[in-house]
Amino acid sequence: MTGIDQSSSNNSVVGGATSHHQQQQKESPSLSLSTSSQPLNKESIFLGDASSSSLGGGGGSGGFNYTNLTKEQQQQIQKIISQQQQQVPATPTHQKQQHHQQNHHSTGDMINTNGGGNYNSHHHQQQQHLGSGGNSAGSPSHQLNKAQLAVAEANALKLLEEEKRKRDEKKRKRETDEQWSKVIRSKLELEKKKLDDDEQKSYTINQELYTIFNDLQMISHDHSIPFETPELVVVGMQSDGKSSFIESLLGFQFNIVESNIGTRRPLIIQMINNQSKQEPSCRFKKECHLIDGTSIGSLEDKWEEHETPAEELTEEIVRRTNDLTGARGDRVSSFPIFLRVEFAHCANLNIYDTPGFRKGGDERLKYEILDMVKKLIEPKHRIIVCLEQSNVEWANTISRPLIKKIDPDFTRTILINTKFDNRVKELRNRESAHKYLEGEGIVTGKKIFFISLPLKRNLDPYKFKEACKECYLEDYRKLLEIGFDENRFGAQIGIYKVKEYVERHLHERYQQNLVPSLTSLENICRRTDKEIERVRKELDENNLQTLKFKVLQYVQGFNSQIERLLEGSVVGDPDKYGQTLEKELEQCCVQTWPNFNFGFDIQNAKFALYGGAQFERLLNELEYVVHSREFPETSINEVASAIGISKLHNSPIYELAATNIFQIKSKKVLLPLIDIALQRCSYIFKRLFDIGVSILSNEEYHTVSLYASFLEEFKSQYFTFIKEIEADCKTRLKDDFDTFTKIVDWNLLNGLNEIKQYNYIKVTPEETKQRVVAIMESNPIDESFEINTKSRRIDEETYRKVCMIAGKLFSGIRFFFSKFMRNKLNAFFLDPLFQKLGSRMIDHFSKLTDQKYQELFQSIDQLKILLTKLESQAIDCKLNRDKFKDY
Repeated sequence: MTGIDQSSSNNSVVGGATSHHQQQQKESPSLSLSTSSQPLNKESIFLGDASSSSLGGGGGSGGFNYTNLTKEQQQQIQKIISQQQQQVPATPTHQKQQHHQQNHHSTGDMINTNGGGNYNSHHHQQQQHLGSGGNSAGSPSHQLNKAQLAVAEANALKLLEEEKRKRDEKKRKRETDEQWSKVIRSKLELEKKKLDDDEQKSYTINQELYTIFNDLQMISHDHSIPFETPELVVVGMQSDGKSSFIESLLGFQFNIVESNIGTRRPLIIQMINNQSKQEPSCRFKKECHLIDGTSIGSLEDKWEEHETPAEELTEEIVRRTNDLTGARGDRVSSFPIFLRVEFAHCANLNIYDTPGFRKGGDERLKYEILDMVKKLIEPKHRIIVCLEQSNVEWANTISRPLIKKIDPDFTRTILINTKFDNRVKELRNRESAHKYLEGEGIVTGKKIFFISLPLKRNLDPYKFKEACKECYLEDYRKLLEIGFDENRFGAQIGIYKVKEYVERHLHERYQQNLVPSLTSLENICRRTDKEIERVRKELDENNLQTLKFKVLQYVQGFNSQIERLLEGSVVGDPDKYGQTLEKELEQCCVQTWPNFNFGFDIQNAKFALYGGAQFERLLNELEYVVHSREFPETSINEVASAIGISKLHNSPIYELAATNIFQIKSKKVLLPLIDIALQRCSYIFKRLFDIGVSILSNEEYHTVSLYASFLEEFKSQYFTFIKEIEADCKTRLKDDFDTFTKIVDWNLLNGLNEIKQYNYIKVTPEETKQRVVAIMESNPIDESFEINTKSRRIDEETYRKVCMIAGKLFSGIRFFFSKFMRNKLNAFFLDPLFQKLGSRMIDHFSKLTDQKYQELFQSIDQLKILLTKLESQAIDCKLNRDKFKDY
C-alpha cells in the first residue's frame, strides 16, 4: 500500500475509532478523560509511553515509566485503577476492552514481577498487537488506552508531587525540630551557667549580709535588744514534700525515710550561717519537760553539749516525738522540738516544720493538728509557706482554704506546688501549660511557685545541690519544648526562684531590724556611760556600814516594785519584758496541759503581759483547761468490780459504785493539773526578779545591784521563797482535793447547774468546746439533779446508768474544782508575795554577818573588773553603732 493509501486508511481507521468512541461515550456517560472517572490499569500506563507524543511526551523518552515508581507508589496507582474500573459499566465493547487489558495485565504483572522487565520489549509487543488487526490504532480500545494514559500519568505525577511535598515537609519539620532542639540546649546551657554564676554571686553578697546579721544578732542578744529572726512556717498535707522543701533551704538532706517523721510535734529549726562549718553542725535543745530545777533566764542555753550527725537526725526526732506522744501515732503535742543548725551554705532563718493536715482518719487528731498549725501561723511576723502537690487539681486543694482563713489575701503566704515533675509531663502544649501555671482562685497579682526536688536519698551536700539543679533544668526543658511564655512564667519555676524570693524577703527583714537595733544601741551607749559614772562614784564611797544600809534600802525598793508589778503597772516595760501566752508556753519549760488542743479564746492571750496580769491570764486558762476535762472511759469490768456487795447485805448499791469510780477517775484526771498550774505560777513570779532589778538599776541610789555576788544571793533567796510557797500551796491543794472528793456531798451537787444534759461517756471535741464556752460565757439554768437506778442486773443498762451517775458526779466536782483552784492559788501563792516577801528578805540580809557582807561585796576588785567591762562594752557598742550606720 502506498503512503497515500496508508494515510487514507489510517484516517478512516481513526475516523471510525473516533465515531465508535463517541458512540461509546453516549452509551456510557461515565467514561471521560477526568481523573475521577476514567478507568485505568497498569497496562495502559505501559502503552502510554508509546503514545506519549500525542500528550506532548516526545516519544519514548518523554513518557511516564511505571517501573521507575517505588513499590508504595505502584500500589497507590493500582488502587486508583481498581477504583475507576469499578465505575465503568460492563458494555460489550468495554468487556472486550477489559479482556484485552487483562491479557496485558498478566504481561505487565509478569514484567513487573521480574523486576520491572524491559520497557522497550514490552512496547514492541504492544505495537505488534495493535498492528495485527485485533486492536488497530484507530480502534476504540486504543483511544481508550490513550485517555487512560493521560489520567494515569496525571495521577502518578500528582502522587509524586504529594510524596515530594511530604518529604519536603518532613525535612522542614526535622530541620525545625533540630533547630529548636539546639535553641533549647543553648537555653539550658545558659540557664545552668546562670545558676552557677548567680550562686557564686549570691554567696558573695549574702556572706556580707549574714556577717552583719550575725553581728547584729549577737549584740542584740548580749544587750537584750528585741530582735526578730525571720521565720517561715511550712504547712501542707501529709506527703506534700514539707521535709524535702526544708532540706533544700538547709542545703543538706536529713535522710528522712519515714513518712510520719515530725508529724506529731512541731520541729523548729534555727538556721545559722557559719562560714567555719563546711559540714552541717546540728544540736538539739534539751527537752525542758525532762529538766528538773530549770532556772529561769538560762533557757536559751539549754542546748545539748554534743552534736547530732545529720544522718542520725531522723532517729532522734522520732525518739523525742515518741517520748512525748507515744509510739502509736494517735496523739500530738504542741510542745516543739528545737534543732539548731550551723552551716556555711544556709541562711539565718527559723523554720517551723508543722504536722501535716489530714484528710479523714481520727477526727480528734485531725482537729488538734489543725488547731496547732493555726496557732503557729497566726503571729503576723511569720511567713507562711503553703505546700500543695502539683498533681492535685486546684478545686481539690485543702491547705490553701485553711490558710486563707488566717491570711485572706495571702500577703504573707508563699504558695508552692511541689512534685511539679509529675505534672509538667502532662502539659501537652503552650495553652495547657499557661492555664495551669496561672492557677485558679488566686488573688490578683499573687504568683505560685512550681518546684521539683530529688527523690534520691543519702546524697552529700554537693551532690544534693547538683540534683536540685537537675530537677529544675528538667522541668525547664519540658516547658521550653511546649513553648511556654518564659517571660511571663519563668520566675515561678524551680526551687531557686523560691530561694531568691526568700532571700529578698530576708534583706527586707534585716533592714527593718536594723533601725530599731541602732536606736537601742544608742540607748545602750548612753546607759553604759551613765553606769560607768555610777561605778566610779561607788569606788570612791565604798565602806561596810554604807553597804548594809544600801542593801536594806534596795530590798525595800525591790519589794515595792514587786507589789506594783502584781497590782498592775507599766513601769517594768511590757514591750520588753511582757510575754504573750504563746511565748510563755514556749519558754516556761513546763509540761503542757494534757489533751488540751481546743483553741479557746483565753483572755489577753495575744498581749505581752507580766506580773499580776499574767497570773490572772493563767487562772483564766486554768478554768478553761479544767472545764475541758471529760469523764474518762470506764469499762464494764470496772463497773462490775465497783458494785460488789455490802458487809451487811448483798443488795447492790449503785451510788456507792458510782462514787468509787468517780473518786478514782477524778484523781487521775484532775490532780495532774495542780502540778502544772503551780509550776506555771512559779515561772510567772520568778520572772519578776529580772524585771524588778531592771527597774531599780535605773535609780542612781540603788548601787548595790552593781555587785554580782550580792545579786546572786538576792536572787537565790527570792527563788527559795517562791519554791517554799509553791510547796506549801501544793500540799494544801492536794489535801483539800482529797477532802473534797473523799465524802461526796450529794446536796452540794444539787447546786450545780449545767446548760443542758449531755452524754458524759462519749463526747466529741465540738461538744466539749460548746459546753465549756456555755459555762464560761453564759449564766447557767437551774435543772434538777435526778438519780434513778433500780436495776439489779449488771447488764448494758446497769453499766450505762452507773457510768452516767459517776459522770454526773465528775461534772459537779469539775465545776467546783475550777473555782477551788482559783481560790487556793490566790490565797496561798499570790497573797504571800504581798504579805511575806518583804519581811522575809529584810530578815535574811539583816542577820548576815560582817564576814558574809565582805564576801558579797568584795568591792574594790569587783568594781574595778566591772568598770573595765563597762568601758569595753561602751567602745564595742559605739563601734557597732557606727558600722551599722554606714550599712
